[in-house]
Amino acid sequence: MEQIKKALEDFMSGIDRDPRISLSHIGLFSVLLHLREENEGIEPFPIKREELMKSAKISSTATYFKIIGQLHEYGYIQYFPTFNRMSQSRVKLSFDHASHLSKPKIR
Repeated sequence: MEQIKKALEDFMSGIDRDPRISLSHIGLFSVLLHLREENEGIEPFPIKREELMKSAKISSTATYFKIIGQLHEYGYIQYFPTFNRMSQSRVKLSFDHASHLSKPKIR
């Protein structure tokens, strides 16, 4: 439970200084944080796109892939996609954002 608290604190303090983060990013990260706890903190944990989209209130697959890709690019998560329908993609949450949050890449 302590690690989930730290992850949430890191994320919340990070998004205060990160203008790239939108409500979709916050929603998806929150669902991933909850899913991590459901998997007893074991990382990387398996994810299902359909379930994440429903819980995060994301209706477009294009938006989902954009948001999860950006969370990975920005360093909030490590995303391990699979293109095999027989296996699931995996995610690992990042708990130390200090290195990349001080200088966000603005496009």
